[in-house]
Amino acid sequence: MRFHAIPFVFFLSLIFIVPFYTIAQVPLPPESPKVIPVEEVQKFIVEYKVRFMKMDLDAFMDLFSKEAVENRMLPYANIREAYRRTIAHSKSIVYNLKIYSIQTYTRSVFVRGHYEIIQTLKAGGKERAFRGDIQWDLVRENGSLKVREVNYGRERLR
Repeated sequence: MRFHAIPFVFFLSLIFIVPFYTIAQVPLPPESPKVIPVEEVQKFIVEYKVRFMKMDLDAFMDLFSKEAVENRMLPYANIREAYRRTIAHSKSIVYNLKIYSIQTYTRSVFVRGHYEIIQTLKAGGKERAFRGDIQWDLVRENGSLKVREVNYGRERLR
């Protein structure tokens, strides 16, 4: 009788142990995409301001997606031309910015703020100021944040 009990106990132990090992070997679900960090967005905004104030068109436009739109209607080529003219007529540009909110998602970012641009013209040194609300829709392209859409609310001051 004792001889039959040993295989029975062995059989029971296999039944209870084997399923636990197979459960532990189930692959974990893939990690969900992470939200774009706010710090990365803040760094992008600083870089945006710095490049614009340096008046280097190519470096500034590198921050824009080729699919970018400004004020819901200007495509990339027109945006580039508008900034080219602004830079060509400027002796200097000062860009002040206050960020109200940053909403980050897995593939994009929505930023709202208020800007003030003070442009000193080459001809005559006259200053012009522009200010208003600004909104950016940023997207990650090839590992970097890019402007997909920017909307300026403009109020000419001087």
